[in-house]
Amino acid sequence: MAEKPTKEKAEKKPKEKVEKKPKKTIEKPTEPAKPKKSKRMIRKKPGRLYAKAVFTGFQRGQRNQNENTALLAVEGCKTQEDSKFYVGKKCVFVFKAKNRTRVPGPVKKKTKVRAIWGKVTRTHGCSGAMLYPSLI
Repeated sequence: MAEKPTKEKAEKKPKEKVEKKPKKTIEKPTEPAKPKKSKRMIRKKPGRLYAKAVFTGFQRGQRNQNENTALLAVEGCKTQEDSKFYVGKKCVFVFKAKNRTRVPGPVKKKTKVRAIWGKVTRTHGCSGAMLYPSLI
């Protein structure tokens, strides 16, 4: 058999270590210490649980008007699908009158503010208006 020529390994020289420059550090501003939370419960104020509406008129035909049923346009309610959410919900018409009347409750108090309550019965048209029986 023929002998394979052996390759002589070249001697490797150790690499010289190059001094690396230190990286520049960017100092971030330190955040102030956060105050400790107290063990007391902090109560948040509740959000608004009602939607504002505008009284737009009474239910009517071409010639006759029905004063027992009012039309409402609710803020943010643009389509008939939106107004279906409000069917069955209570609504109130709040106004100020000339004379003061007593308010129900334990405290005998008189105020000019009056309220007429009703309930949304159905939608009206395609623009999101609603009907509710009232005495406005």
